[in-house]
Amino acid sequence: MVDERESEGGQGRQQDAGAGDVSQAGEAEERDAEVVAREAERLMFRDMAQYMSQFARSFEVSAKRWELVVYPSLLAFIILAAYGFYLIYNLTSDIGRITYQVQDIAESMVNINQNFSSTTNNMNTVARNLVKMTGYMEQMSHDIKEQNAAMGAIVISMKRMNESIDTMSFTMYQMRYDTAIMGRNIHSASGPMRFMNSFMPW
Repeated sequence: MVDERESEGGQGRQQDAGAGDVSQAGEAEERDAEVVAREAERLMFRDMAQYMSQFARSFEVSAKRWELVVYPSLLAFIILAAYGFYLIYNLTSDIGRITYQVQDIAESMVNINQNFSSTTNNMNTVARNLVKMTGYMEQMSHDIKEQNAAMGAIVISMKRMNESIDTMSFTMYQMRYDTAIMGRNIHSASGPMRFMNSFMPW
């Protein structure tokens, strides 16, 4: 019985020692797993840090590139916006002036319309006067024809008058010649009369 108990006690101790070895092996495996996990986590964080650093550097480089593009583009946009505002302001001012000018043109067109109405009335009056003048011109043409016929008779009379004047001129020339001869004769006859006057007492 004692041997059986001792054998049972030895088996129990062996079982306890085996269980302790198993538990130690499990703990070692757990520690190794933790170490591996920590190492993997450290490597992952390091890789992530490298990736983030590379991303930051690439982002910084791209940001600088974008700065070279965006800032001049922004400046050009500001300049274009200011120029567009200037153009819109000038266009608004021009439209305002055009509006005033259109109003002036509308008033001028109203005045022109009134003037055309007056001109139409005047043209009607002129047309009526032209009709009257046409009648007067016909009468004047008839009168001028009569005057032309009368002028023919007057021309004939003037020719006769010219002939009579020529005859009178010739007659006057003859009378002047005869008067000169009479003057000479009287002068010749006055010599003896002057001689007789010297004997007269008066």
